[in-house]
Amino acid sequence: MATTEIDATRAEAFAGRMLQVLNDAMLALLVSVGHQTRLFDTMAGLTPSTSAEIAEAAGLDERYVREWLAGLTVGGIVEHDPEARTYALPPEHAVAVTRAAGPNNLASFAQYTALFGELEQEVVRAFEDGKGVPYSSMPRFQALQAEESAQIQDGGLVDVTLPLVDGLVDRLRAGIDVVDVGCGHGHAANLIADAFPASRVRGIDISDQGIAAARAEAEQLRLGNVRFDVADATTLEPGSYDLITTFDVVHDLPHPAETVRR
Repeated sequence: MATTEIDATRAEAFAGRMLQVLNDAMLALLVSVGHQTRLFDTMAGLTPSTSAEIAEAAGLDERYVREWLAGLTVGGIVEHDPEARTYALPPEHAVAVTRAAGPNNLASFAQYTALFGELEQEVVRAFEDGKGVPYSSMPRFQALQAEESAQIQDGGLVDVTLPLVDGLVDRLRAGIDVVDVGCGHGHAANLIADAFPASRVRGIDISDQGIAAARAEAEQLRLGNVRFDVADATTLEPGSYDLITTFDVVHDLPHPAETVRR
């Protein structure tokens, strides 16, 4: 049996790399928690503060906030003054982890770390049977996608994206028929309907939960020119629309070419 000589320096360097991967994986979960609890947003508006002051400002339990701060201090995300016992989120860090950063808020993406962790055992089984992981196993996926898309759409759908098509904004103001395919939680369709009340907007998606969320937002905004339907784009009944949109959807479809042809 042949033996392989080990380069001790290379082996040690790789072990260090793996330790960093494990540490950063756990840190990603803390970043996700900071986003969901709005702790990053809270800290961005505070001067250096104690864990108790941060917890009070965020309306959260101090012990949990203190443990979270400790992890993020070690991870180099927040800064700690041990003498004053205060913590601070540097402004250079805030521009990458707060909701004020819009599409540049990387903390929102950390939520996928936990989501994929929930799927791990199903993925392991898929390696054995080759059957894959069904969409139904990812109940939070669409909500995370909706949050991610909303950051982009709020920042430029009406003022930047739609004007890219010559004359489209004027036609929308005058009133046209619009359908958003794979609308998810319907935020883009609701933005268009809200900005152009003379137009008639429809959103379709295969997700019952997504359509329910879309309808709830439309009701909250008191929009009378938008409707949402649970439907599969590949079997959509014939109709006529002046504008068809699909935002960040086609590449995720099981039959993208068929949907585009439809």
